Amino acid sequence: MKKSEVLFRNVEEVMSFDPINDIYEYELGPVNYRGAIKLSYLIRTLNRLEKEGKLIVCLRGFSLPDEHEWFIKEDLNKFFVVGQKGREYLQRTEGKRSNLYTYEMNDREALVKEIQALYKEANGLLKKKKSEWVDGQISEKFTNTDEDKTIEELQYNKVFLTAFLHNIGNLWSGKKTSPLISATYGKKKKEIARKFATNSLDGVPRNNGFITLGYIPIEERCFEVLTEDLNKELERLGVKWYNDIHQEVMLLDGIMPQRIIGVFEVFQDSPIEKFILNPWVYKMFLENEHFNYKRGININQENFDEFAQDLKYGAYILENESGRYNKRFDEDYYHRVPSVRRRWN
Repeated sequence: MKKSEVLFRNVEEVMSFDPINDIYEYELGPVNYRGAIKLSYLIRTLNRLEKEGKLIVCLRGFSLPDEHEWFIKEDLNKFFVVGQKGREYLQRTEGKRSNLYTYEMNDREALVKEIQALYKEANGLLKKKKSEWVDGQISEKFTNTDEDKTIEELQYNKVFLTAFLHNIGNLWSGKKTSPLISATYGKKKKEIARKFATNSLDGVPRNNGFITLGYIPIEERCFEVLTEDLNKELERLGVKWYNDIHQEVMLLDGIMPQRIIGVFEVFQDSPIEKFILNPWVYKMFLENEHFNYKRGININQENFDEFAQDLKYGAYILENESGRYNKRFDEDYYHRVPSVRRRWN
């Protein structure tokens, strides 16, 4: 791997494993020369496509302080098949069934109640956070639920308010079960993601961690919210909000497995990193399969249900040509996931 690739400047070793023969018991080993060359070419291709405005390369820093080694030795095979999901998808430890955020998306009356509750909490937090950088209240027009409002507009309003509250952070009462996860993009994405991975937003690293490397096709960006776009929408609604210092992108539901290139392992007390290449990407390299960024990585998901539940997920997402859907494992029917792309004035 060329050190000239900025994201890989501190990477000392690129590792992977065989996803077919080692699907249950895998052992990380160095990728061969051919794999390293192809990875370098793939990263350059993604960077070029990003410059052409066709996709966004994003990073997500995360840590598992009590399970760091376990994740490396036991869960990587599952992670690369399942992807990385929002907390909404986790099983509830108390064993209570919790409906997904999409459960009543087509029930107009229920949707209106949810919007009003989210609107009230959002404006309450805006009032609490009023400062030199934060001012204003979301216009009451946003809660207009007259019959001329389509169900799609109401769905967008619910997801928009959810994204705004997610962006606020732990002050939001629903943060622990948010359907969104945050990632970062842009020139400083590696630096920002590393801070989140090592819990060092104040400059002091506290633990080892991981950084997921993925991408989002622009043309299909129906389930992601850039904080930059969020701020523009807030301004339109009469709210002044913090600048987008983390160049955040909020992904509804999570990072899809077919768009995860791999995971950096980063360390608290060293700048040296390791990169764990998605084994399904490595398989494509070794078999000379063509990489289509729109379709994503070819993954055998026969073990998906088993792996997802091993990772403590209680629900999952289905994505196909007709859209995106989700359901809990104990439900019979799918719920359609609404787009977060605004299509009206």
